[in-house]
Amino acid sequence: MALTSTKQRKELGERLCSERERLGYTQQQITSLLGVPLDQYQRYETGELDPGVFRMTRLAAVGFDVLFIITTERHNPVREENELLARFRSLSMHGKASLFATLDALERLAPNIRRTIRKTLRTAPGQKKTDGRQ
Repeated sequence: MALTSTKQRKELGERLCSERERLGYTQQQITSLLGVPLDQYQRYETGELDPGVFRMTRLAAVGFDVLFIITTERHNPVREENELLARFRSLSMHGKASLFATLDALERLAPNIRRTIRKTLRTAPGQKKTDGRQ
């Protein structure tokens, strides 16, 4: 039983093609990413074949708006994400390096922060200890 009709595959293929072109990729680049022969990928774009959901994660990883490909609706990041991206782009190289260093430090501290939060929650006033110790 086919999961998509011929019309749906054709429309999906058109959106797949438009996303690839919007991002500036060649068909050959995408075939390498997906690990499929060029003629097979071309059949995705013409709607002869359904690329399937399992290929969408690889496309999303290189910037494809998979929501748009599947549903025709664009993913609209929230306002804070747009502001964060705009501010990041306006940083100097030194500012970007500082930001990445901060993120790396937070990532290294994350296990310690989790332990501290758990310990604090276990011994919060008015709550029973949940770790089995008195």
